[in-house]
Amino acid sequence: MQTTIKTKGGRKLKSNPKKYRHVFRLTESENERLLALFASSGMTNKASFLVSMLLDREVKTVKVDVAALQYHATLTKLFNQFRAIGVNYNQMVKLCNQYFSENRVKRSILKLEEYTKDLSKLCYYIIKLTKEFEQRYLNANP
Repeated sequence: MQTTIKTKGGRKLKSNPKKYRHVFRLTESENERLLALFASSGMTNKASFLVSMLLDREVKTVKVDVAALQYHATLTKLFNQFRAIGVNYNQMVKLCNQYFSENRVKRSILKLEEYTKDLSKLCYYIIKLTKEFEQRYLNANP
């Protein structure tokens, strides 16, 4: 005869259950400050956040610099435009070689070279500004 052990169904018991509850009240300004700290912490559970704050555990705060995000987005768009200009440049040279006379090709290529030099100067200036921006705002400890 085999003996079977009957167990209750349901959740498994926790090894260290939380069974103590504390209640406190805040003023309007204290509540706003607490919610701002909670939002900046990046945590999803308010109870865990409060326990971390009360028991001196490390709380990570995440600050999003909107200006840096906008700058990065604009720089990305500009980079994509540079790539498009490069593609257009190659297509222009191919078309010039196919359909124009040698003298006209030389004149067109000279104009393209002038524009390319201007674009190169602009690119150098953008790189310089980007490095300054990164040193000043993104790298707090250089």
